[in-house]
Amino acid sequence: MIDRLHTSRRILRACWLPVVAGLALGVPLGAPLEAQRIIGPGADAVTIPRGVFRFGLAAEHTVQRDRWADGALEGLGSAFSGAALGPEKLSLLGPLQQLVRDLGAPNFAASLGAPRLELRQRVFVTPLSVEYGVTDWFTLGVSAPLVRAKSEGMFRVNGDSGRATLGLNPLYAGSAVPGDNRATIDRFSAASTSLAQRRAACQSNPASYPECPTILAELATVDALITGTTQFAGGLATVYGGSGLTGGRPYVPMAGSATELQLLARVDSLRTAFTRYGVGDITPTTGLPLGAQAPLGTADVAALIADSTNGFGARPLTGSAITGFGDLHVTAKLKLFDSFGTASDSRFGAARFGVREALGVDARLGTGIRPAPGDLLDQGTGTGRSALTLRSTTDLILGARLWASVSIAMTQGTESTERLRVPSAPGDALLESWREADVAVTPGRLLDASLAPRWQVNDYIALGASWRWRKKSADAFEVDTTVADPFGAPVTLSGSALAATSGFDVQQVGWYATFSTLSARSSGLRGLAFEVNYSHEQAISSGAGIVPKTWLDRLEIRYYTRLFGR
Repeated sequence: MIDRLHTSRRILRACWLPVVAGLALGVPLGAPLEAQRIIGPGADAVTIPRGVFRFGLAAEHTVQRDRWADGALEGLGSAFSGAALGPEKLSLLGPLQQLVRDLGAPNFAASLGAPRLELRQRVFVTPLSVEYGVTDWFTLGVSAPLVRAKSEGMFRVNGDSGRATLGLNPLYAGSAVPGDNRATIDRFSAASTSLAQRRAACQSNPASYPECPTILAELATVDALITGTTQFAGGLATVYGGSGLTGGRPYVPMAGSATELQLLARVDSLRTAFTRYGVGDITPTTGLPLGAQAPLGTADVAALIADSTNGFGARPLTGSAITGFGDLHVTAKLKLFDSFGTASDSRFGAARFGVREALGVDARLGTGIRPAPGDLLDQGTGTGRSALTLRSTTDLILGARLWASVSIAMTQGTESTERLRVPSAPGDALLESWREADVAVTPGRLLDASLAPRWQVNDYIALGASWRWRKKSADAFEVDTTVADPFGAPVTLSGSALAATSGFDVQQVGWYATFSTLSARSSGLRGLAFEVNYSHEQAISSGAGIVPKTWLDRLEIRYYTRLFGR
């Protein structure tokens, strides 16, 4: 609540400056405006009188902390959270998982822990608009928003409760670890070499060693032990690395974990087997190379996200910000019917029922900046897609002070080609850089319906409420294909996985208050013709799809004038 109060104060400061400047300039109208009701924000069927300009300046602040997933409310960062960070999310872990299994832990599941992202997103928009009354029944307009989108996140990997089976390899911490690892691995290599020499000696001279009768009687077992131990030493070198060795993966099993206990049990069995044949290179104190000492910390997670070779090749998930112009809108509104005709004074003060109907067209030009694929929290400054919206709006005049607007709109975007990171399953947003592809996108249709009852308290103040329902069909993504990950494993890039989260429906409610001089001017009072609207809108429920739960505050100033005194 305190954040929202501070935000409202910032909006008021941002928008009152132009009002004060306008009053100081004292720019007069060339001629009186037609009398009309206090209009207020939102869709309506009112057209601007012929020859009148309406200039608009607004400040919008939108906050998102949660989202609906098929109607269930969850944290906004849920797409980055939940399932363990294993081979399905990070391809590097797939080969490592198999290496550890081959060492002697057949059920090993590679995991860096359960990721969690606490995310809050803000969008600050300053829409600038100009509208002109071509005739009393036809209005043209254009608007361009300046957008600043900001994301604030705290990303961490929860490694407790056994969820992290891997951690950073201590090899890269320096000190004596590389030398100690090498000494441990060499014991297994030495045991294999020693037994191979004994086998050869026993075959040449059965009396060479006391164990020769056993060795010669169990040659197949001896051969398998030599081969298996050589492979075990090679596997340890590949996973843990050591001084002078080419191996050493970024992550290794946790020290003291169930996986390490399984591997130590194999070391014990190898020592017992070699002792049977008189080979003592594997001593009772021989263990494993040093395992990971702790799950990933905050700095480690940040490095993992940024690493393009062994990580996700993305910007940090701690935050993102972008400033730029959004999508440009060109609008036209045609009044089709007005039961009051041209009787402006009657339209304002009449107590009888009346109806006004208008048809609007909005051409959206995709001038906004799309989210960058390498910035996983980027919101962009607009859709970057062109679209056409048709809107039918009906004003129901219920009396001198009460009226309502009913609006129904349909939006269809144009096809575009976008650079996206493509998942293999729906809902996963933590994706590696090799998943980027150029994707042909066909936007789904958006249905937008709203109801806005309005009450004019007096000649200067109006109050209102709004209910809005938006339903969007899923987009189509042409990208279904199979590619190889950096380690050669086949992976499906699924356009249907993208589509699964692109459709939605959501209900929003809001309220507003307006101060206007327009109706007072219809009574002959002089002064500037302007209105100031403050509105609040928030999402309250959702059905299918992924929908952020938004809180939007908007302060808008609209100034009416006839330029050049005409």
